[in-house]
Amino acid sequence: MEKYLAKVYLWIEETKKLAPEVCDWIGVYYKESYLYKIDSTDLIIGPYIGEETDHVRISIDRGFCGMALREERTVNVEDVTKDVTHIACSLKTRSELVIPISDRNGKFVAELDIDCNRLKAFTPELEKIFEKAVKHFPLLEDSF
Repeated sequence: MEKYLAKVYLWIEETKKLAPEVCDWIGVYYKESYLYKIDSTDLIIGPYIGEETDHVRISIDRGFCGMALREERTVNVEDVTKDVTHIACSLKTRSELVIPISDRNGKFVAELDIDCNRLKAFTPELEKIFEKAVKHFPLLEDSF
């Protein structure tokens, strides 16, 4: 598992380079059921770059991270302070982009979460760039 998570960290580093000016925090949350093959609906934090967070486990029915996987869609929030759905990992965060990641069978198993300390950071063009990047996410099943 350690080698796999190291590979994911390298992927995050490369993904951040696509638009470093908007990636104040960038990381992956996994469905716990995918990563550890247990019966769970929680999301658990994987590798990330940015300030530490207390949100290492998120119920899938909470926050924008939960919303992205529940609704199986990209969530792009221009101003997180205007929406009670937001779980504040950092009081500096102003906008957030969450993109679900699917396995080879199309089942959503994880997500890319990016927080920016500026309002309206994620243009439709940037959203498309990051959506394209998740197509190259290293999947667990490809690592063994």
